[in-house]
Amino acid sequence: MSDARSGGICAEGYGLMRCYDRDELIAYYLKCPDWCMERGFPSLDILRSEFSDIEDKGVYVGRTFDGEVFSDKQVYVFHDCKGIIKVAMDYNKAIIPMLYFANGCDITVSCEQPNDPPIIVPIYYTEDSMNKVVAVASEGCKFTYSIINSIEL
Repeated sequence: MSDARSGGICAEGYGLMRCYDRDELIAYYLKCPDWCMERGFPSLDILRSEFSDIEDKGVYVGRTFDGEVFSDKQVYVFHDCKGIIKVAMDYNKAIIPMLYFANGCDITVSCEQPNDPPIIVPIYYTEDSMNKVVAVASEGCKFTYSIINSIEL
């Protein structure tokens, strides 16, 4: 919480952090990953020690992937991950995943299924943490890239 405070969290957000349990904090993190990634919050050390077990929520820390498919969540966040992943649209839930990469990821992303027209999958990554994200466009997916700039604290 002190890291969030020094990172410039607003009073409302800080109040929510004080009241939330762990699962609610994780949900809050997934609602505003841009703010967190701009500030390097939480740190990779904290993610590894306190939140490395939340893959079921869509947050991955230090994983190596071998073609796993991501489709059923709106937001996926990868920290220090490597390998190959695939994305797909969940037509039942009308979800196209948004992918966030930070803390030195080296990932190749491709599409799992054909889509007509192709789905647009947003990829967000931090500029300062040496991420290498290669997206392989196909008839099923097109990818957009957005850099999340770091804020000096």
